[in-house]
Amino acid sequence: MFAGRAMLIFVLFALLYGVGQFHRVATGVVVPEIERELALGADMLAAISAVLFLAAALVQVPVGVLLDRYGPRRTVPSLLVVAVAGTLIFALAHGAPGLVLGRVLLGIGYGAVLMGGFVIFARWVPPDRFATATSMMIACGSFGGLLATSPLAALVELVGWRPTFVGVAVLTGLLAVLVAGFVRDAPPGYRDSGARPATLAASMRGLIDVLRKRQMRYILAMALVGYGSGMTVLGLWGGPFLGDLFGLDALQRGHVLFAMALAGPLSVAVIGPLDRRFNTRKRIVLALGIGQVLVLAMLALFGGASLAVAVAGLVMIMVTQAFNVTLAAHCRAVFPDHLVGRANTMVNMAAILGVAIMQFTTGLIIEAFPSETGIADPLAYRLLFGMLALMVAVAALVYARVEDAPPFADRAAASQVRVR
Repeated sequence: MFAGRAMLIFVLFALLYGVGQFHRVATGVVVPEIERELALGADMLAAISAVLFLAAALVQVPVGVLLDRYGPRRTVPSLLVVAVAGTLIFALAHGAPGLVLGRVLLGIGYGAVLMGGFVIFARWVPPDRFATATSMMIACGSFGGLLATSPLAALVELVGWRPTFVGVAVLTGLLAVLVAGFVRDAPPGYRDSGARPATLAASMRGLIDVLRKRQMRYILAMALVGYGSGMTVLGLWGGPFLGDLFGLDALQRGHVLFAMALAGPLSVAVIGPLDRRFNTRKRIVLALGIGQVLVLAMLALFGGASLAVAVAGLVMIMVTQAFNVTLAAHCRAVFPDHLVGRANTMVNMAAILGVAIMQFTTGLIIEAFPSETGIADPLAYRLLFGMLALMVAVAALVYARVEDAPPFADRAAASQVRVR
């Protein structure tokens, strides 16, 4: 599937996605350190984690316009400069305002990485292999989330969380330079199916065209919950849940979070190609969505009864979350090339906004059950998982109305794209 420059582009975007995932998951490890150092409450800690996702969601509309108008090669490195600044501000902050500002800039700075990769793969690989290509990038890049579990905990103990994030800022700057120097937006001889927008007004009209499509609204409903459950648990409350209900120490919690982070990319790698095997996208998304509802309901009802049940449920959240890549492929199949950037960035915006909503909401739930011992009431976690299950169930009911987009229906379009 990949050869020559295409492989280099794939590696760079996988690395960038990995660093972005590191930032999204890292709060699950460094939150206790920040809490001890700065004495912040559960609602503020949730806000610090969630603002990254909120900023990333809000920047998706302009990112989609920039990607379609200027291409990933110029858009992604420009925003990575903002990510470098955000990482340094977060590392040097000595209060909640600095931490929030740093996370906001991180959300903006990495806001174009995933969709930039999607736009590039839409031009470098045939449409019927788009889900496979993007799932490979997500699977490889998601190992950055693994580094934000036990390895990050060990590094924080060794050198502290602040020097660790300074090092990540340096790495981000290096990757920005490499993207600017080596990435190409399309292979030689590539021909768009439509014209690039000539003006900002034309770009915005393209966004309106995307939203007017009824199928897109069904896809957006599912996208809103497709990423939130996993990142709310893995990136924020999984560690406290295991500590409060089962008394696990930092290293033991890190091991469970590591298993969750590992399950995510492995599941994406397996599930990504299934649309071509079964020639359906809708049924794959619905099956996994319903599976996630059942897992979350199980945790709400029985998650506190047994550590084995809790760990199995936490890992299965990440497995069932893998429908995201198939949902992105469904969206890609609905729109022509010149609208792919704006359409997929809107899906990404919904997914990231869903994380912010879920993290803010769950922070309020945990804060509503104060404890003098510092250990949250088990009922708070039951309500947390129950709320997540309800949100996914409602979204699945809406998405069930969408028309399927079988990958092999795009074979004629595939012949128009030159593979490199």
